[in-house]
Amino acid sequence: MQTKTHIDVRYPDCDRMGIVHHAVYPVWYEMARMDFFKELGFSYAEMNSIGVNPAMVDLHLQYKASSTYPQSLYILTRMGEHAPKKLELFYELYDLGGGDPINTARSFHIWTGPDNKSYSLAENLPNIYQKIRQAAE
Repeated sequence: MQTKTHIDVRYPDCDRMGIVHHAVYPVWYEMARMDFFKELGFSYAEMNSIGVNPAMVDLHLQYKASSTYPQSLYILTRMGEHAPKKLELFYELYDLGGGDPINTARSFHIWTGPDNKSYSLAENLPNIYQKIRQAAE
């Protein structure tokens, strides 16, 4: 499964040089991650209501080109490795007009439960874990 998230660069996203500030990219990837889970059928709102969280433990970004205001972009998000207690996601950011990726990223998450401890989706939410397994195929 792959999702596509549209991003419009806002003026306040840019630094004094008119280039998107490096701190904005993780926010955009979080938006893409929220879209990914919503498409999967397990939205952040649902996660929050039952106390489950894909806690990020690692984020790696690679800047390949600059983004500027008022550029229109999109992020492709897909799943990497997954297991009952962990998940890896990959992101690619593109200009809506085409071309090579502007930025790529990888995030690694562990599932935590209401007590903020490690949480097995396979044991506690098998229907959700099945959706994740199917999305990886």
